Amino acid sequence: MKEAKIGGSACVLVLLFSGLVTCSGVFGSPLTDDVATLDTLRENLPKDYKIPVRYISKEVGGTCWLHLNLYPLEISLKALALKFGNLSSNRENITVFITMLQGLRFTVDNEELEATMQAFKCHYQSVRWFTRRYFGHVEEVLVAFASAPRQFHCTPPPCPTVPPITTGQDSQKHVIDRAVPGLLALLIIPCGATLALILRTVLCRKVCCARRRHETDTCPFPSPETQSDPEDGSSAAHNDPEASSLNKQCRAQQDTLGSEDTAV
Repeated sequence: MKEAKIGGSACVLVLLFSGLVTCSGVFGSPLTDDVATLDTLRENLPKDYKIPVRYISKEVGGTCWLHLNLYPLEISLKALALKFGNLSSNRENITVFITMLQGLRFTVDNEELEATMQAFKCHYQSVRWFTRRYFGHVEEVLVAFASAPRQFHCTPPPCPTVPPITTGQDSQKHVIDRAVPGLLALLIIPCGATLALILRTVLCRKVCCARRRHETDTCPFPSPETQSDPEDGSSAAHNDPEASSLNKQCRAQQDTLGSEDTAV
C-alpha cells in the first residue's frame, strides 16, 4: 500500500514537471492549468490579509534570485495551507503549488542550493505581503523557473551592517515612538502632583510648629500661683495696665495657634 502511494506521488511530480518543461517559452498563457487557480486563491482570501514570507529581491540575488526564493516560498505556502481545513479547496490548491515547487527544487543540485542560501543568509528579508502581492510573487517564480538554467553560480554582495527595516517594522517603531512620551506623561504628572502636595503639607506643619514655639517663648503662660489667686491677679492688672494688655494679646495668639493646630 505504501509502495503504491510512493509510486503515485512520484508520477504526480513527473507529470507536473513535464508540464512545466513543455510549456516553457510559451508564456502568453498560464504555465499550467494549476497556475490559473492563483486567481481563485486571490479571490477566496481577504484582500487585506497579510501572508508572511522570506525572500531576496532581484537586485540583491542577481541571477540566483529565483533559486534563492524556491525553498522560502515553499515553507510559506506550507504554513498558509495549515490555516485551512483538510476538506478546504484552498488547502487543496495551495498543496498543488507546494508540490510544484518541490519538483522544481529536485531539478537543481540541493547541496549547491543550500550552500548558496547560506551565503545569502544575511540578505533575506522577512515581510508580510497582501494577498495580491503574495500570489503575484508565487506566479512570478513559477513562470520564470521554466526558462531558468538548472546550473547557477553567483557571489553574494557584502552583508549589510544594519538589518534592513521593512515597512511594517518601520510603522510599528513609529507608533511606539509616538506612544512612549504620552505614557511617560501619564506616569510623571500624577507622581509630581502627589510629591508637591506632600512637600506642601510638611512645610505647612513645620511653619506652624515654628510659629507656635516662637509665640510661646514670647508670651509665656501665667504661673500657677498667679492663676490660683484671681484677686491678686486683678489687683496686679489694675496696678500694671501694660502687663494686662500684654496678657490679653498672648491669650489671643494662643487661641489662634490652637485653632490653626486643629485645622492642620
